[in-house]
Amino acid sequence: MSASTLEAVAERLIPSDGHGAGAREAQVIRYLERALEDAPRRERETCEQGLAALEAAARAQHGTGFAALAPDRQDALLSPLEGGDFFELVRRHVLEGFFGDPSWGGNAGGAGWALIGYEGPREEWTAEQQRIA
Repeated sequence: MSASTLEAVAERLIPSDGHGAGAREAQVIRYLERALEDAPRRERETCEQGLAALEAAARAQHGTGFAALAPDRQDALLSPLEGGDFFELVRRHVLEGFFGDPSWGGNAGGAGWALIGYEGPREEWTAEQQRIA
């Protein structure tokens, strides 16, 4: 499985922008690799075949690998895949890796949580924090 292609796909799904860090800064690839390693064989095969097809299309159309393409060219190759098994599998795992608990490998530094204003789990809540507005 091409980690660089998978990371580039993740970055297109959650890019870095003016709102905050993207999948690359949140190190979503760590979560993806772990999740896919433990995934059922069918999911691993779907991902491997999808990444291989993306890589082949990038090389055939642009003469280089998917990860080396400009974002607009990456988007053009990904758009036809939306809604398909590969795209939805990767999308689900990217979201899990970006917004999930950092102990699972992604969401480095709480990047995903920072984007939505979540401070993370707490062991203690003050009376003020528990008050309903």
